[in-house]
Amino acid sequence: MYALRLRLKEAANMPIMKNVVGFFDGNVYPVAYALLVLLSSLLGLEIFLYVLTCAIVVFTSLFSEDSKPIIVPLILVVYSTSWKHTPQPPYNSQFLNTPSVLVCICVLAFIAVSAMIFRAVVFRVKDESCGFSLKSGLLALSAAFMLNGAASAKFEVKDIFFGILIALSFGAVYFYLSKTMRKREAIGFYCAYVVGLASAVIFIQLLYVLFAEGAIHDGTIDKDLVIAGWGMSNNVGGMLAMFLPATLYFAYKSKKYGVLFYLLSLVQFFGVCLTQSRASVLIGGIILVAAAILLSVVRSPQRKYIRICNIIVVAVVILACVFFFEKILDIFAVMIERGFDDSNRISIWINGMKNFMSSPLFGVGFYAPFYVDINIENWVFPDMYHNVFIQILASCGLIGILAYVFHLAQILCLALQKPSAERLFFFGMFLLITGTSLLDNHIFHVFPALTYSLILFLWEKDIANASSLRRELNRRMNADIKVIS
Repeated sequence: MYALRLRLKEAANMPIMKNVVGFFDGNVYPVAYALLVLLSSLLGLEIFLYVLTCAIVVFTSLFSEDSKPIIVPLILVVYSTSWKHTPQPPYNSQFLNTPSVLVCICVLAFIAVSAMIFRAVVFRVKDESCGFSLKSGLLALSAAFMLNGAASAKFEVKDIFFGILIALSFGAVYFYLSKTMRKREAIGFYCAYVVGLASAVIFIQLLYVLFAEGAIHDGTIDKDLVIAGWGMSNNVGGMLAMFLPATLYFAYKSKKYGVLFYLLSLVQFFGVCLTQSRASVLIGGIILVAAAILLSVVRSPQRKYIRICNIIVVAVVILACVFFFEKILDIFAVMIERGFDDSNRISIWINGMKNFMSSPLFGVGFYAPFYVDINIENWVFPDMYHNVFIQILASCGLIGILAYVFHLAQILCLALQKPSAERLFFFGMFLLITGTSLLDNHIFHVFPALTYSLILFLWEKDIANASSLRRELNRRMNADIKVIS
């Protein structure tokens, strides 16, 4: 195995290969990939993008110094799904469900996953500890997902496969990167960079939905028509809200363009509002206000300008409400009319608790019915409870909720570490993914869960890097003291 690793490294150091490897390790690659994702969503180029993504995964798994390039498709690839080929209503395309396309996707996925496993085995790196680890909590949670509904009369065979899918979504990225990613102090910046690009792609797709696909007409946004190829209005609003911490991170980190990024975060939140996803607006708004206060208090070159910006924004909002009140009512008519209506969530949660009580140890599984005369469109996923705690209780029982509480306790240990811009970015992502999942089921969709797994690993990695750096500095200081002595 050592000889194989050596040969691959020698091949990677060849002049041409070195340039290609450098491209995938640089900052142009994420932009290029994001542009291809956007084009795919507009022109229906999914298969081309999937083939290209598979080639990138194989190449970087074999030749890149680090597994960092995998972060780009991990976050972005899902947004390549086009309106032309989406199986969602009202488009109802069968393109992605045709046998030939399914076989192609499965083959590409098999090749990509095989390359990643090869990377984890051949180029395995030593884990760096930060004094504690999320591994045990994620393993417990993954086991609970796979045991969903084990002792229930409502258990179905497909619960096994969905449980495995959710377990992999929560844990696979974390465990893969823990075996393949080397020490990189700037990895938080890189992740925020990719997340920011994803935000831009989603925002452009939202504008396309509103103005090209006709979701806005007669001065009103029709929430039911706010549909991207990869999700409906709540998904679009949820992901835009979850990705807010990236622009806020750059608002603090960028000395020259901090205020511009802050303004972009406000524009991004306005995009969340345009989706009329009430849960995303609520949770995203809370985090945005908290960030606005923090950025107005924490010492930085742009603190003064952000304070001025906050005052101007508040004044503009008040004036807009005074002079354009009727127009605002028309634009956001759907959200305003629904107000604080629970959209049958309370009934769903009550039925979820009834399912839990009927099989309290392992729950009733993910596919057990729980509603009456309530249509919940979830595309390829089973109907869900729109609350992460109710979902785990009903589907995975006491075993599941205990594993989840243990997992959250470990995350609390991360949150109590000394704060930094990167750690606040990861913490903000965690809060938004979890917070929006209190009223929707984002975290039980594959790609938000993969992103969740990614930011947890990078959060822990950032703390481990700092601990490692402190140990190295202490070692050098002790060595210098001995020389002087």
